[in-house]
Amino acid sequence: MVPGTPTTTSQAAEVGCTAPVIAIDPGHNPTPIDMYDPKTGAYMSDYSNGAEDADTMEVSRRLREDLVADGYTVVLLKKGVNESVSYRDRVTRAEKANADLAISVHTYTDDHRIFVQRVGLSRQGTGADGQPHQVTYTNRATAAESQKLAADFAAARGKVEGRTVEITDNSFDGRPPLWAGSIPIIALISDKVPWIYNEFGTPTGGGSVPIGEQGIATYAQSLAAGVRAAVPNKCKS
Repeated sequence: MVPGTPTTTSQAAEVGCTAPVIAIDPGHNPTPIDMYDPKTGAYMSDYSNGAEDADTMEVSRRLREDLVADGYTVVLLKKGVNESVSYRDRVTRAEKANADLAISVHTYTDDHRIFVQRVGLSRQGTGADGQPHQVTYTNRATAAESQKLAADFAAARGKVEGRTVEITDNSFDGRPPLWAGSIPIIALISDKVPWIYNEFGTPTGGGSVPIGEQGIATYAQSLAAGVRAAVPNKCKS
């Protein structure tokens, strides 16, 4: 099976039930991306971040295997560590898969937050024409679904990790060339698919520093618990 190919169990097909579709977005890109989203004009900057690239891919692969075994349909929005894919292309893949939920997988030292879509959150900076440009999230239905699913998702993650997983807004201010604002670009430009953006870290690992085997295992398990709590697979007998 080619990594990233949507998969489901025959059991779901036998009972005529459609399994939930989960899109998994492993964080970061092997080569720099410096471009503007053709639909919204938002500035899309991505890059490699050392160990985070491999860590989030391994977490995503384990999460996919776990969910597929439980009857979910799963698509990886980045098929391998070395695949270069923009935020817009990742969102398009999630939309084409008719994802019920998309989750971004990132790491940062001792971090355990979740970022969601909210109406009014925005990013702003210099546009492709050299003029100030702002993109604001406006889809109320998608934002409401993102927030609703995140509540159960965070609670389930917290139980596995043994700590409170906070749902909050991020700040990208003072991080040039990134646009300033309060929502991850990939969540901002996802108009149709509810998005949950995850951070995870240990006291000594995250971001460019490896989170280690135990960290990878715990993160994958907590994300799987989050998915099952937020989007139960009712096709499973």
